[in-house]
Amino acid sequence: MKSASIKKCSDHYVLWGLYFTGSLVFLITSFGNLSFNFDFAVLFAALLIAIGSYFGNWLFIKALEVGPASLTASMLNINLPIIILMSVFIYGEELNNIKIAIIFLLLIAVLLVKLDPNEKMVIKDKKWFIWVVLSSGFLFLREGGLKITLELGFNNQIILFYSYIICLLLSSIAIVLKEYNILKQNNNNIDAMQKLKSLNSYLRKSNTYGLYFGLITGICSGVGLCLYSEALIIGPTSLVALIFSARSMVIVVMSYLLHKERLSMFQKCSVLFLCIGLSLASFIK
Repeated sequence: MKSASIKKCSDHYVLWGLYFTGSLVFLITSFGNLSFNFDFAVLFAALLIAIGSYFGNWLFIKALEVGPASLTASMLNINLPIIILMSVFIYGEELNNIKIAIIFLLLIAVLLVKLDPNEKMVIKDKKWFIWVVLSSGFLFLREGGLKITLELGFNNQIILFYSYIICLLLSSIAIVLKEYNILKQNNNNIDAMQKLKSLNSYLRKSNTYGLYFGLITGICSGVGLCLYSEALIIGPTSLVALIFSARSMVIVVMSYLLHKERLSMFQKCSVLFLCIGLSLASFIK
């Protein structure tokens, strides 16, 4: 996603590619055993998770456009305290000293970024923090929602498949509306509608690049969520969510190696606190 933002790729095309290959991943990993359930409760759950996934990823891309990937991905972990508290108060998991320490460290990391006097060194748009907070909230709807659907006895494989199909439809609508608005600038409404029917209206260079990055991202996203869903079945939610969030540490390293991102001292300390907090997850029994 960061590479796509650097190349000025359209966010909607990235998301379309993501949800297209992601949907295929869920079909393939089910080995043909998906038992389609069109119960209202299942469809409603899929819709909520789809909203969390689509807007969470879209806002994440918006944050990447104005901030470094290493810091942005790390800051998405601010939804972890909510997931931990949900697992404790709703599902009866133990709130021990390690979990309290993790919550404390993550909150300190958030405060360090917010109070950083050198924030303008790499984050020039004040909306970055808003994008990150909103993205984290929507992604909680996705990841916390999968825990809730599991506890309700739903098949998360079919929930994820439905939600990705919904997201694919949302991104398709967003692409059509975007291209229509572009065409309408130089054409009347009828001509714009006619040109929308041609593939040439969509296959601009930035759009095709966005599709490529999205297709690759979708494979990783689909496989990752399949594994996350399976892990929820055999492990405590708080531990699974913490380990799942450790993906941000990989992004920190990759962003430094690939994009040579620079962080201020406060931001480095923030990432350090996030790393320490996530590493404490290995001590949760």
